[in-house]
Amino acid sequence: MTTYADGQAGSGAGDVTACARCGEPLAEDDRFCEACGAPSPAYAAASQAPAVAVPQARYPVQVRPDEPSVSVARRARRTPEGPSCGDCGATAISEDGFCEECGLRQPSGREHVEIELAAACHPEGRPAPAQAAGISDRGLRRARNEDALAMISLPEAVCAVVCDGVASVPGSEEAARLAAETGVAVLARALSAGVAPVTATRTAIAASGRAVARLGEAGGGRPDDSPACTYVSAVVTPEEITVGWVGDSRAYWLAGPSGGSRPSALLTTDDSWAAHMVSRNAMSKAAAHADPRAHQLTGWLGATASPDPHDAAFRPGGPGVLLLCSDGLWNHLPEPGDLAAALADGPDASGDPLGAARLLVRAALDAGGHDNVTVAVVPFPSAASAAPPTPTAPTREQS
Repeated sequence: MTTYADGQAGSGAGDVTACARCGEPLAEDDRFCEACGAPSPAYAAASQAPAVAVPQARYPVQVRPDEPSVSVARRARRTPEGPSCGDCGATAISEDGFCEECGLRQPSGREHVEIELAAACHPEGRPAPAQAAGISDRGLRRARNEDALAMISLPEAVCAVVCDGVASVPGSEEAARLAAETGVAVLARALSAGVAPVTATRTAIAASGRAVARLGEAGGGRPDDSPACTYVSAVVTPEEITVGWVGDSRAYWLAGPSGGSRPSALLTTDDSWAAHMVSRNAMSKAAAHADPRAHQLTGWLGATASPDPHDAAFRPGGPGVLLLCSDGLWNHLPEPGDLAAALADGPDASGDPLGAARLLVRAALDAGGHDNVTVAVVPFPSAASAAPPTPTAPTREQS
């Protein structure tokens, strides 16, 4: 099976050089560094020629999920009244956001995104705590944010989806956004129609996978260069938490300080080379995660995927928070105890989920911020819930 090196540049085809600005590997046919946006040495040299050609389409740009799929070539806009590069001032900005003169990736509006779901109304008229919150941040080293976050509050559930675009293939920023938005929309429709959370979770993963696969089909390129992303979702009801995932984005349960719930735990298992080696008892956990191949994905959403999605149902038995995150967070804080410690001196995550999300993102940035960071925090029981559910043993269902 083809594996993707999540967060690593290069598709495995052609000679590999290094970016002159940041040192990231560059494949032979790369025009720009996917990490910092600088032009490749070959493209930079070619751009010095008297006759300057507009680069051809590298990957498709997908419109909103409810509109037809289209492939848009990279066309330069050179009108005086058009947008200008924030670095060199040139007005030749491609449709996918690169300056055609210096190669700098222009701001997309997704560099830092915060979501706070509206608070429910307290029975006595007082404001209730926010039901959930999330943040997606570009980090300190990446030129763009290839993570995506989508959340929605329903009368009896809160839904959240986090996706991480695979940086070694083009178009994965759009893949992550499309998968997250599709996933949360399908979850909302299915749950509103009375579908069980586990069934809604499986349906949403399948729909998101098809949406990402269509991106690759619209692009018409090689299958191995098709957009791809990871996926993790959560449905939090007054009784239980249902998570679904493909790839190495994670879900955690973090027990509340008042006790009475099940211990903090990682609720997902990574679809990665490291996890595969550990499951086969071929390497220790520490050795596997220290290996350069540790983050190679064995499961993902995309045109070349044969996804084996997973789902699990968990009954916490008491208060706490459900956390979804991309590897930009868990690379620095991999254990539930690490995450709990990062929140220990901050506001109560159940009462201020946005404050908790900000603390976690800040912890990742303070640790180096080498990757995009995305976090969703959903208190349990939710603000709309009445009494906490009766403690029961956790259950896991594999699809």
